[in-house]
Amino acid sequence: MSTRKLLILTGVFLALLAFVVFWERHQPTSEQKATSKRRLFDLEPKEVVGLSFERPGQQPVDLSRKEGQWVLDGAKGGAADATTADGLVSDLSRLDLLGETRTSFDPKEYGLDAPKVKVTVKMKDGSSRTVLFGEAIPGADATAAAEGGRFGSVKFAPIAQLTKPYDEYRSRSLVDTPAADITRVTVARGPNRVVAVRDSTGGWRLEQPVTDLASGTFVDQLLADLAGVRATEFPAVGPADLPRIGLAPPGAEVVLEKGSEVVSRLAFGAARADAAGKLFASRDGVVMVVDDRAQESLGKELSAFREGKLLPLDTWLVTRVVFESGALRTGAEKLDGAWRSAGREIEGRVADDLLDRLSRTEVRRFVPVKELATIGLATVRRKKPVPAGKVEVLLEKAKEPIRVDFFVSRELETEKLVAVQVTGRGDTLVVDASVWDDILSLASRLKSAPAALAPDAAAASGPDARKR
Repeated sequence: MSTRKLLILTGVFLALLAFVVFWERHQPTSEQKATSKRRLFDLEPKEVVGLSFERPGQQPVDLSRKEGQWVLDGAKGGAADATTADGLVSDLSRLDLLGETRTSFDPKEYGLDAPKVKVTVKMKDGSSRTVLFGEAIPGADATAAAEGGRFGSVKFAPIAQLTKPYDEYRSRSLVDTPAADITRVTVARGPNRVVAVRDSTGGWRLEQPVTDLASGTFVDQLLADLAGVRATEFPAVGPADLPRIGLAPPGAEVVLEKGSEVVSRLAFGAARADAAGKLFASRDGVVMVVDDRAQESLGKELSAFREGKLLPLDTWLVTRVVFESGALRTGAEKLDGAWRSAGREIEGRVADDLLDRLSRTEVRRFVPVKELATIGLATVRRKKPVPAGKVEVLLEKAKEPIRVDFFVSRELETEKLVAVQVTGRGDTLVVDASVWDDILSLASRLKSAPAALAPDAAAASGPDARKR
């Protein structure tokens, strides 16, 4: 075969290949064509961004999907029930025909001149489709419907879903966003305000009214409680009635954020007198009656939001620990999963015991800077108190170690307490004096820690070896 013919055949092959790749593969299959033919119209649910429907004698409904969330538009709107909205879109995408469609028909004959429901479907590309639902077709399990000037009898028309009372389209949840996605929580009760923010590690920190570690357990429980609250009704309440039900001003307010986006603004008011365990609340201005599941958590003082442990640690993430107190200096570093100190591998439990003692220590009280004099730690003539000792802990992937300074004073000694200042914790923490005694003892053990046994030596010194 000549080179010229070979080039021509190659060009034809490439052209056919391009046709298949760029055109033919995007064409509907025979099965898709058959499905499309038996439906009133084609609708891709993922492309739908809004639904509007009008029902005689009922309030019209406008649903729109914004950033993946369904909302009810309008002055009396709010969060919509995602399951209901998604179900409607799915139902409208499956309007199977009973028979053929036709363009010549009398709207009055099938109740389409005054339809039971008129639905407008809005698409991502800005286009829209309007569907009219009329009377039931006698002798057939179908409903008269029209779209784009075409008439057909459709099976499984979602008339019941489209004619529910307006409030049935509302979300009954106070929070629709997963708790793991919430990055900022603000709780306000009167003049008191607490702000907790999720940090880069996934833990929680307090920004207001103090800078400190937040109790992750408490914040997560609060979010779980809020997510579990459900509305039982949506009473019609005018602005003038808000003080009567405790929502002007509210007893408590909660703002939940995901990044820079506010996902829920919640307010909690008075208990409902005629229903035990119920109270008035609002979400984004929509008044509702909810169960009081979250009230206990919302009623807690600031101390509940603060981390109650001295230094909560995932000890397996620690890569280095250093201790200094007077002449006693010691430390250990974890390399390839094994602890090493002074150039030799040591028994891991010695370093782990020191870290464990720090992580499980309970804080007795918090002392702000302005009250340091009450525990003997006031700065005198620009000289700050000198710590009795310090521990530095470096976590995996952290750039700087966490420093823990212990202070002993006469004021605290009578109460058998010591003061501690920890990196990232705004106030000075007071703990039992036994904590400092234990840390000193464990640091001494670390200084003289025995070398770890080699695997063969460990096996030789085991129970079976002793029997021999």
